[in-house]
Amino acid sequence: MFGGKTDALIDRYERAQARGARALALKPARDSRHPADRIVSHSGREIPAAAAGSADDVGTLARAAEVVLIDEIQFFGPELRETAADLRARGIDVVAVGLDRDFRRQPFETTAALARDASRVTSLTGRCLRCGDEAPLTQRLVAGVPAPLDAPRLVVGDAELYEPRCERCWIDERSPSGAGARVREPWP
Repeated sequence: MFGGKTDALIDRYERAQARGARALALKPARDSRHPADRIVSHSGREIPAAAAGSADDVGTLARAAEVVLIDEIQFFGPELRETAADLRARGIDVVAVGLDRDFRRQPFETTAALARDASRVTSLTGRCLRCGDEAPLTQRLVAGVPAPLDAPRLVVGDAELYEPRCERCWIDERSPSGAGARVREPWP
């Protein structure tokens, strides 16, 4: 989270547009953080998009595209793997971005499945908001403390609910000694 995934997707969209390719950006319909017809990055960049409620919707919407760019793939079911494979078999370039793991540190099945079939995988990470180290994990917060690990897996939210964490801070923050176990000056 906060690693630049959506900005990378926007870059790919803009490159496809610049070379004259029919590019289609898609986002999960349940992602209500921004208008349904836009993909917006944390940096404020945005591109036009269509909302898809399912992997079947992705396949239907992508029929006339040459490049399909899918944001937040963790919100789609594992059947997105088959849809992406069908699109690729028809010669459509598929670019998909999403989180590798949930706030519990468990892999998202959809992301893992698409990564197994991908011709290229790029992993991006943010910076831990507690210490500034590389942050491959996400901490979901409720009233400033880590959400219980039995909380619902998928909750749409942004910086008000989620923060990037390194593994050490993720563990320390959930330790019995609580949120102060490894606190340094907060990273800007």
